[in-house]
Amino acid sequence: MTKKDQGHEKDNPFPLKITNLSKEMEKYVKEAEKRIFSLGTGNRICPIALKIMQIGFSKILYATNELGADLEKCKPYIVFAPDCTSTFNKIRVRRGFSYGALIKGDFSGMISTNNSMPNSCGYTIAELTTQKTDVSLKNHLIQKQKEIGKDHLQQLGKGNHFSAVYCVKDSITGEDTMRRIINVHSSGKLGTQFLYDLSWLSEIEGYHKVNTPHGPIELLEGDAKKVYLEKYDEGDKINADYRFEVLEEILGEGTFRVLEEITHQGLSKDGKFHRLGVQVHDGLIPIAFNSEEGLILAETKPNLSKELLERWKYKEHVEELGLKEELSQINFSPHGGGYEFRYPVEKFTIHLNRNGISDLEVQLKPKEKPKIQERVTYFRELKEHMCFRRKLPLMREVFRADLIKHIYDLEPLIQIYPLVSIVGGTL
Repeated sequence: MTKKDQGHEKDNPFPLKITNLSKEMEKYVKEAEKRIFSLGTGNRICPIALKIMQIGFSKILYATNELGADLEKCKPYIVFAPDCTSTFNKIRVRRGFSYGALIKGDFSGMISTNNSMPNSCGYTIAELTTQKTDVSLKNHLIQKQKEIGKDHLQQLGKGNHFSAVYCVKDSITGEDTMRRIINVHSSGKLGTQFLYDLSWLSEIEGYHKVNTPHGPIELLEGDAKKVYLEKYDEGDKINADYRFEVLEEILGEGTFRVLEEITHQGLSKDGKFHRLGVQVHDGLIPIAFNSEEGLILAETKPNLSKELLERWKYKEHVEELGLKEELSQINFSPHGGGYEFRYPVEKFTIHLNRNGISDLEVQLKPKEKPKIQERVTYFRELKEHMCFRRKLPLMREVFRADLIKHIYDLEPLIQIYPLVSIVGGTL
């Protein structure tokens, strides 16, 4: 292993194939591969996530080329965070997008970011301001679990969405600071039709729909872009307000103060970027894990650091594309653990049709068990073979890449779930 590759596992540890790829798309897949960079941990889901993203990004490159964009001038790229992973969203998988990445999708003012489906999912972090013993606080929250309204249940009980209260531990001594923090993670109650289906924009000047060999790509500029971004901003606020309502319903009015409001599945800089499960935020940022491992509060450092860029395995591509300066200022962090396969992957095949990804084929090899072979239309059908990535390997890569300044460890006090959970999620 060379110094440049140190800290990264083999990129393709198992056969990973795309079938039925149009000849016309081959050069765009190669171009997409050259423009996708990853800090992803593990050698199971990460290579698959990168390969899926090549499909979606190659379609964007094909479509923008059809409309006359200059790739060398626009410099589009994708950077995966350490929690590079799959998504359980069927439409997003079919379009060819995975999760845990920052996508630059601006082409001289024409944006492509709606194709990866921003939905304003995020975190609201608040601190409790009323004095309660942990026993009385737990009893209060247990009672509130029984009373969470149906409207809030639709999001708070869905997939990886949750709310939890944490004890704040001093990052140096490990002692309990006696501060209590609550985190609400959800995409709110906003209807997503206008974000995922842009037919309502089709008559507005600046709307473009390009049919690629593997499904359509929509691009926005001018009036269509303006209207879309206004609608997106409206939805972003609605979802933030929703998370505040959840806090009031759980804790009561006047019992907390909001510390940070962060969207990690949405647009920034007038649609130039899609934060597809990553955080680009000045201030405190949470990195959440499973209910036993808790949460880390941190601040983003200037990244990617020059030291990392110098030793990175992508150094030659970064320099060839003229992205070194831009990548040194993205200042992003992961938002959580992400999905991973429980067992080693022996092979994985992505099948394409004219609409995008038609289905996925995976072969897993559990230790001392028969092989598992599945052919499915999207990842949620593989849920029984998947789990959340653990804290240690993810944070090891976060610190290796010098992405954050660690502020506090948050130890779980109580996870707040509705008594009835909604299967699935909208990652």
